[in-house]
Amino acid sequence: MPEIKISEARIEDSTGIAKLYPHWGLELSRKRVINSFLSKNEKRYVAKLGDKVIAHLLVKYGIGPHKHIASLHSLIVAKKHRGKGIAQHILKHALKNIRKGTEIVTAQVNDDNAVSLKVFEKLGFVQYGLLEKGTKEGSKYKNLVLLKKEF
Repeated sequence: MPEIKISEARIEDSTGIAKLYPHWGLELSRKRVINSFLSKNEKRYVAKLGDKVIAHLLVKYGIGPHKHIASLHSLIVAKKHRGKGIAQHILKHALKNIRKGTEIVTAQVNDDNAVSLKVFEKLGFVQYGLLEKGTKEGSKYKNLVLLKKEF
């Protein structure tokens, strides 16, 4: 079995990343990913098994008075590869490679996602708030746990 490798995403990975987000639609997802490669304030990481993208993480860097803050978004691991430590691995890689001058990294996790909350906790993130009705799918709301890690 090929080894799982974590790296900075490349434009060639855009379709593989987009496939992880079927609810957005392939073309919209692909456009979002490609547009982010044009930004100097966003960096994407992928986990690959062979040539196949099996996980993704987006890091957005603040600008101006917020340039000391980075936020983590869109952490997802393909369903059949969950429970193998891949999310923790990609997060560790991103944190190790965080832009110089970053003092705070934030993340938001649905409050019913105990597994993700545990992963962030293991990496030193602490809860600093709760955003009620932070996500909405159809007519259902979920609360978001607001997390941060200071360097």
